[in-house]
This record gives sequence, C-alpha cells and structure tokens, in this order.
Amino acid sequence: MMMRIGALAERAGVSTRTVRYYEELGMIEPQERTNGGFRLYSSEQLRRLEIIQSLKALGFELDRIGKMFSLRRKAGTGGELASEMIRLLDAQQREIDFKLAHYTEMRQRTARGIEALKGCLPCSIKVFERDCQNCEVYQRIEDVPDLVDCAIYRS
Repeated sequence: MMMRIGALAERAGVSTRTVRYYEELGMIEPQERTNGGFRLYSSEQLRRLEIIQSLKALGFELDRIGKMFSLRRKAGTGGELASEMIRLLDAQQREIDFKLAHYTEMRQRTARGIEALKGCLPCSIKVFERDCQNCEVYQRIEDVPDLVDCAIYRS
C-alpha cells in the first residue's frame, strides 16, 4: 500500500516537516513519485520512521540513528555488521552511564537542598530583614547546595 507524505506522517505520529527533514538527512526516501511529483511511501518507510522515533525516544541522536541505518550498506559480513552495531551501542551505553551519574548527583544535591530548606519553614522573619547566610539554621548545614544558596544569597 502506497501513501502520500501526509498519510505517512500521520500514521507515524510525526509532522510532514519531520518526514522531509529525515529525507534531507538521508534516513528515509520515497519509494516513488507520481507524475505530479507527489512523494509516495510504502509500509517499509513507515516502519523505518517508527524505528527512528523509537530510537529517539530511547535517547539516540539522529546522527547515530543514521549511522545505524547505514551500517548494512557498509558491512561486508554479518559479523562486521554486528561488530559495528556493538561499537555504536557501546558508545550509547557509555553516554547513558555518564548521564545516570550526572542525574544521580543532581538528585542528591536537590535532596540536600530540600532538607536544608525544611529548616527554614518555621522562619517568620521577612526575607529582606533577615540575613539568611548568618542564620543559625543555615550555619548548621555542612554543605549548602548551590540551589539553596542562590535563593538566599544577598545581591
């Protein structure tokens, strides 16, 4: 079943602009064109679009997705293809590990900030009349997270 760009985009859950952009990147191409110049796509291009969207949702960059699609053309054997895919997926995994470490640190710092601010809840002194940095509650906090410091820092 052949479909025009609008139908393809709708079925894939993307805009026609996205389809055109993926064409510019060489990630998909129309199966054929009508005499009037309309692009026609098959279920194969629809599946390709679904794969692209799925990989994007997993955090893959379009550049890496494009490389993954191009591997089959470049590999001479199944082993070469598998080897290159493993290389790309290892790189993705290293990036994920880095992001996880970063998010873990962010989460810990945010939790420390929340705990620090809980000590301020009973405070009834007007903010502009209080020197928060010299407050006894603030002084008890060993390592004041930047996200707390930015709220109480006097400018």
